[in-house]
Amino acid sequence: MKLLLIGSVLLLAGPAVLAQSIMLTGQVVDGLQRPVPYASVGVKGSQQGTATNEAGEFSLRVSALPQQLEVLSIGYAPTTVQVSSASAPLTVVLPANAVALPEVRVRNPEQEARELIQRASAKLLRHEKQTYYGKAFYRQKTRHNDTYCEFFDAFYDVKFNNRQIEGWDLGESRYAVRPGGFTFTNFSAIIRVVLPTFITQSKRAKLLTPLGPQALQQFNFTLKEIQTSEGRELAVVHFEPKMNVTKTAPSGLLYIDRQTAALHRREMLFSASSLLSLNGVPGTQIESDAFRVVSDYAPVGDSLTRLASTRAQCSLVMRQPDGKLDSTHVASNFFFYQYTPRLAGHAYADVPRKSKDLQQVMARPYKATFWLDNAVVKDSPLEEQLIRDLEGQHVFRRM
Repeated sequence: MKLLLIGSVLLLAGPAVLAQSIMLTGQVVDGLQRPVPYASVGVKGSQQGTATNEAGEFSLRVSALPQQLEVLSIGYAPTTVQVSSASAPLTVVLPANAVALPEVRVRNPEQEARELIQRASAKLLRHEKQTYYGKAFYRQKTRHNDTYCEFFDAFYDVKFNNRQIEGWDLGESRYAVRPGGFTFTNFSAIIRVVLPTFITQSKRAKLLTPLGPQALQQFNFTLKEIQTSEGRELAVVHFEPKMNVTKTAPSGLLYIDRQTAALHRREMLFSASSLLSLNGVPGTQIESDAFRVVSDYAPVGDSLTRLASTRAQCSLVMRQPDGKLDSTHVASNFFFYQYTPRLAGHAYADVPRKSKDLQQVMARPYKATFWLDNAVVKDSPLEEQLIRDLEGQHVFRRM
């Protein structure tokens, strides 16, 4: 069965590093031993680093031991650990950031939340035509009834602004599929469905966003807490759609610098039913679904931020015509590993509403040596056993 997603999404992390001789592995958890997905893990004082995967796991190559690893994630206090041995996986516990309840720090939490949304929206609107360029990596994994059935990697050269991706050129990519389960015909659609950081007009939008000129009319906002870290105060603002909103709209959290109104993180949760279309088996119904998206934004310029990464997880339970239930879980991670000037010789082709991703990917030969030696792949969240299994079954393929 083909699973089609109508719309757009986006996903990202940190800078690439060269492969090294010692592999460190481990997991990052919070104080309750829950995994911390997509936390930054790096060698302190250097640009060498990686990010945890959706299960909080990480792999990082270093040149020698001992090393100091610095672990960062919004909502948690920065943590440094001394590593002297690679003989066993590490467990890094991130303590929660110091938090002040809004009623202690502000007179009117709801009013401050609305004012922050207005300031953040105005900042984004003022700079919406400021163009950035970068190199991005995208990985998408689909698991059907607890068995991985589809795997996709791709490199892009990207042109973007603080509202959306304007264009990209597809570089090296690979695709693997196993028989059975659901497959995607258009990978970048799952990027673009929640891509816009803010929207100026909601008539054409498939998914409303909690930032923009109409945000206060479409969403309710509440200041939940204020997180303090390294002298910075991040206001954590909860949002949910108002009762009269008829379009698909998420609920979630925004992390906004209280002083500059710069956006640092957006977490969204919504039902994907209105954005999904099934093709292949008549009578198939979506029994339940949940779509969770987290986007992080990196500082740039004076009190501005730009998109750094977006991660999406979509869980679907489908009821087949015979009454049988099937579960599908899709995990996607898109990140800029390098910001660049505009690169000569690149078209940065417009991202079409309905692109032909699978046809583009399968039109190129699979270069196994490129993926074996690529530094970005080695230092992104690793799926070594899964990739070895797919290689062994010769399911990385093209038409």
